[in-house]
Amino acid sequence: ILTHLRSFEMEVNRFYTNHVMMVEPTKFFFNTETACDNEFMHNVEEDNEAIANKAIQEHRDLRAKIEEAGITVTKYEQMTDDLPDSLFPNNWFSTHKYPGNIDNRLVCVYPMKAPTRQREVNPKIIEDFTEPESHTIDLTGFCEKGQVLEGTGALIFDPVNLKVYANISQRCEKDVLDHFLEQFNSKCQEPFRSVVFSSCTSSGTPIYHTNVMFSVLSEHIVVCLESIPDEEERKKVVEEITSSELNKYPKKLLEISLDEVNNMCGNIICVLNKDQEPCVIMATTAYNGFKPENLEELKAHYKIIHSDVSTIEKIGGGS
Repeated sequence: ILTHLRSFEMEVNRFYTNHVMMVEPTKFFFNTETACDNEFMHNVEEDNEAIANKAIQEHRDLRAKIEEAGITVTKYEQMTDDLPDSLFPNNWFSTHKYPGNIDNRLVCVYPMKAPTRQREVNPKIIEDFTEPESHTIDLTGFCEKGQVLEGTGALIFDPVNLKVYANISQRCEKDVLDHFLEQFNSKCQEPFRSVVFSSCTSSGTPIYHTNVMFSVLSEHIVVCLESIPDEEERKKVVEEITSSELNKYPKKLLEISLDEVNNMCGNIICVLNKDQEPCVIMATTAYNGFKPENLEELKAHYKIIHSDVSTIEKIGGGS
């Protein structure tokens, strides 16, 4: 049994990274362009300079804790002061390298909804992460058509089970997703397929990004089923997560509530440390916001890294 468990861990963990990229803010403030469909953003009556200083310190503290945990961090800085959401680079940029499926790094660049966010695309980052044998999928041409697919905010990859989970919203258009998946699968030895659904906040507002209510960890999938109003879609999501017929390695479903979503409990990521141990990075708001039984389940399987990013959360609407 122990050998089987170890084999499972090695098989699954090879799809997770021990290296993350972060973009440190130089200026951070409430972005009116993105607030129109992000209910989690809140404007505050505080000087923008003070807000920026708090956000910069929160970002540095988070980076320090990630590095202390034995995870490599490559740091960049915000290109210009008028791009306040630059510290969320995963929305316009992702890389993929899945041994036995995508052997050469695949770099993906995504079309953003807001003009300020479209300008975040940093050629230096793309160049630095492009290897000699890399492939690139550049979807930014969809911006001219007003079509959107906001990276791993919109797309949640399960590379072990060859799926992409996506909450359809103003930031995740099905037509662009289908085009992306066709391009993505052309670089894969085994194709991925999409699992799509629609989710809403407690007020009934569509959730703007999938990663607010959904996260794929090495052994679990964290999901807010309560946010999926359609019963058939809920059943489909549960089956896609847990069925042994639909998954090579079915995940354990960790269900969170809408209250937990409001505390950023869905907005967490799984990475490996230098000892190849799975770690979950989250905001302190999420750490304190999880139901005790959910937090204990995570602690039993992962090393937890959390840091206070409350300014970034409140004004930027994410963590």
